[in-house]
Amino acid sequence: MLLSTVITLQAIQSATPSADLGRAAHAWFLTQVQRADAALAEKLHEPNAIRPFTVSDLRGVERSREGQITLQAGQEAWLRVTSFQPELSRLLLERIIPALSGSLSLAEATFTMQGATSDPQQHPWAGQTTYEELAQRHLLGSREPPRRLTLHFVSPTTFRRTAGETTLTDSQGRAYRVAGHNVPLPLPGLAFDSYLRRWNAFAPVALHPDVKRYVEECVAIGHHQLRTVSVEYGQARRIGFVGRCQYIALVYDPYWLRLLSLLADFAFYAGTGQLTTMGLGMTRAGGRDEG
Repeated sequence: MLLSTVITLQAIQSATPSADLGRAAHAWFLTQVQRADAALAEKLHEPNAIRPFTVSDLRGVERSREGQITLQAGQEAWLRVTSFQPELSRLLLERIIPALSGSLSLAEATFTMQGATSDPQQHPWAGQTTYEELAQRHLLGSREPPRRLTLHFVSPTTFRRTAGETTLTDSQGRAYRVAGHNVPLPLPGLAFDSYLRRWNAFAPVALHPDVKRYVEECVAIGHHQLRTVSVEYGQARRIGFVGRCQYIALVYDPYWLRLLSLLADFAFYAGTGQLTTMGLGMTRAGGRDEG
């Protein structure tokens, strides 16, 4: 099961925390999993593994230019947690979500939990489906797939490009190591490879790996409305982007485009790019404005 749960919060007292609370929300979520299933929590901590969940930053609040948010006592906000691993989704539905109550602290901000929903009729960022339902919707229908797809990147999004560690020498003969770099642009190959890797890691049926090749060779960026946003994690900073990006197939092939439409819908649950478990990469197809 693919699951997206929105948790409604209410500030207990006024506060001015950092706007970047994704790491704190991530720690809170893993604590809930640890309490419910210690063995599964340990699996989620495995190094260099694809994480089967996302955790949003604090939503429904405005970010100041100084990188803070101003909360008033009684003000409402929300968090979003998604899962695309059946075991974790069941744990969320059966044990974690029903037990949510009391208070929740994110850095200097403390909230009461007002409720949680996975019903898209109650919140536009909530939802439930299965891998089979998504595949049937996009792969078995008679309708021709669109040539153009639009993705809306709602929270800062970035990619990590690594090609193995390399040692380079500068003009003065000093050696230094390069182990990869961040790419704060929604390049087609990076975006759809992000979804493909997550799908193939957890779906019951893998998609053909040449999806990536088709995207890199036959898909281009069309219209876009993007802006740069920086995110602070203590002393670390990530440069990302938010906004809409339209992708256009230069070579119209219904088979591959059905797979791209499928992956674009999967992005709602999987997120995009790096650090999706700490507030980055919140995405949906179609470019709707909610959130």
